[in-house]
Amino acid sequence: MPKRREQVNISKVLILSLAMAGAYLIGMATGGRLGFYGATVPPSFNKFSEVLHLVDKAYVDDVAVDTLVQGAIEGLLSNLDPHSVYIPPKEQTQIAERFAGEFSGIGIQFEIRDNHILVVSPIPGTPADRLGLSAGDRIVEIDGVSTFGITNDDVFERLRGPEGSEVRLTILRPGEDEQFELVVTRSRIPIHSVDAAFLLDDGITGYVIINQFTSITTIELETALDSLALLGMKQLVVDLRGNSGGYLGQADQVANLFLPGGREIVSTEGRILNEREALYSSNVHTPLGHSFQQIPLVVLVDNGSASASEIVAGAIQDNDRGLIIGRPTFGKGLVQSPFNLEDGSVVRITTARWYTPSGRCVQRPWDKGLGEYFMEASGLVEEEDSTSSDMDATRKQQYHTRTGRTVYGNEGIRPDLDVDPGRLSDYGVKLVRSRVVIDWSRKLADSLAIPEMDFVNFRDHWTLSPELEREFIRYAKKEKDIEFDARGWAEDRKFILNQIKAELAMRIYNGREFMWQVLVTEDNQVREAMRQMEQADSLFRAPSAPL
Repeated sequence: MPKRREQVNISKVLILSLAMAGAYLIGMATGGRLGFYGATVPPSFNKFSEVLHLVDKAYVDDVAVDTLVQGAIEGLLSNLDPHSVYIPPKEQTQIAERFAGEFSGIGIQFEIRDNHILVVSPIPGTPADRLGLSAGDRIVEIDGVSTFGITNDDVFERLRGPEGSEVRLTILRPGEDEQFELVVTRSRIPIHSVDAAFLLDDGITGYVIINQFTSITTIELETALDSLALLGMKQLVVDLRGNSGGYLGQADQVANLFLPGGREIVSTEGRILNEREALYSSNVHTPLGHSFQQIPLVVLVDNGSASASEIVAGAIQDNDRGLIIGRPTFGKGLVQSPFNLEDGSVVRITTARWYTPSGRCVQRPWDKGLGEYFMEASGLVEEEDSTSSDMDATRKQQYHTRTGRTVYGNEGIRPDLDVDPGRLSDYGVKLVRSRVVIDWSRKLADSLAIPEMDFVNFRDHWTLSPELEREFIRYAKKEKDIEFDARGWAEDRKFILNQIKAELAMRIYNGREFMWQVLVTEDNQVREAMRQMEQADSLFRAPSAPL
């Protein structure tokens, strides 16, 4: 049973919001004040000003003009394309922080559970980690003030702060009756875009998850690849599933790590420049001197892979550098440039299209409306049969890779090998969406003594006892009113038990990387990637097609 990241994240709707966030950032990393480039103001602007004045003076209720203007801006941009957007000041600050790759704080991943802050995992090397905060700890007071009923925004405001400043935390640890205090000195905290990097169980296949393309993604990836090379990595799986994108420049640099010198990575063409500009690989090495231009390579994608993720996948596919495996990607081939407004808000306007090395634009049409556009990309509505040869000939634009393989434009990146991640039964969906897996696993972890076995033995040999399975089913019925479904349990049992085991691994061994190492053991797309390494390598070494 696969990892099925879309079910684990409760809803495919989450993928849509992530894809929108990725759409904001791809493009030029610099912004400027919005200008009209010498254009005269159209007469229709006077009409807009007149209507705004009428509403302000004559509407039956008082209205906030700022709200009207913001709505007008949003309406204007929504008529352009799905990815030209207005970003209010507060939201822009959060986006800029996330893609800058760091912030100042204490260094925890958390969730609000039972009205308090629950530490999901300390970020390695941060103040919270060095002072011994552990998965499962509850922060019950911050600077002497109770955290009961706290919101996510409140947590950010109270735990983040200037570098070098102090915050006093009161902690309640599972299994202990007495609370204790920690005084934590805030420091710069990295926001990792490489979620995990480790060797799979064959001991030679490296596995790297990239969750977004921020300003430090390439640095993180180089560090991860160097570490895996030192451990004996001979082949590599790069997981871009659910990666909504980010900076175009980072996508270029990531693809550059894997392509021989002189290969086109991506090109862009827009109205302002009015010519196509291409980026090429340059045969780069990592800081430790390793080269990854020859290593057998598979890239995993799905319908949550968008924007910068598609640039990387398209460069690998069109150059026949490796195999693309998974499900069709989102289909976002537009580049946005940010323009800063006086109040700190930003408009991101589509200024170019980007093209893969074969010349295709992956942008899907949005003529059915934005709702249908995002629903279709997420898999929430069925697309027409994409395997029909008639449709290939009449509706799709055909392009060719380095070796002459046919690929298609205007539909995202179609994987070389389409592997269905699997589906949960209705019972399994209820268990996942209700968070009963997470809640019960947390309670179980709190009650278990830390296993004497090391993590590898835990991953390979530890199993949930039949009695604990029955306890989980009873808990789901009692706490979430989920009636037991014998058939659904039989179908999804292996997957659900692996989810529980992954949650336990994260909490017991105190790190999200342990969770990922458990999850991939039941991920059929990862297993298929390992089986296809020889094919990926032979494709890369095949001669180019004659011109």
